[in-house]
Amino acid sequence: MRFVAIIALLLTTTACAPLWQQRPASEPDLLWQVRHQALVQFDQWQLQGRTAITQGKEGWNAGLRWQESRGAYQIKIEGPFSQGGITLEGDASQAVLTMTDGQKISASDPEILIKEALGIQLPVSALRDWVRGIPYSAITIDRLELDTEGQVTHLVQQDWDISFLKYVPFGIYSLPTKIFIKNQDLSLRLAVTRWNHIE
Repeated sequence: MRFVAIIALLLTTTACAPLWQQRPASEPDLLWQVRHQALVQFDQWQLQGRTAITQGKEGWNAGLRWQESRGAYQIKIEGPFSQGGITLEGDASQAVLTMTDGQKISASDPEILIKEALGIQLPVSALRDWVRGIPYSAITIDRLELDTEGQVTHLVQQDWDISFLKYVPFGIYSLPTKIFIKNQDLSLRLAVTRWNHIE
């Protein structure tokens, strides 16, 4: 198991016991370091849930299906824009947005693509880290608050304010199921109903 060597540094019982069942062996910061290293390597997953997006006086509620596999992603947002939904797929070099009518639009950056096509400043790249309960690696951490288990409860990066309100056990991890994200222009509420690990 690729995380055993890291986890064994802090566990006082068996090395294979889930992290979420363990009390911190030291300070929450130390347990957070172990969680962070493990979750960075957790790069093949699926989630299903719902999201509410508000920008100015406009708002959308949508179903969400997200699959991530070692840097390649597929995000299906179901039902918020007229009928049907949209699909965003991409990797580090390109993002492709498929609209409800089948039209495809591409760009090198998913944020630019969503902004130009839908008029929403959605932090897609950062969300790929935030949904796992870790900071976005490409920007500065302005504030990081942890609970006693080393789980992030509040995070501020640039002008984004992220609150992690609920976690659930998932294998050796605990993963967020309720996240509120906001800046001065946009707010996003994400409720995850299911996490899956893919090979």
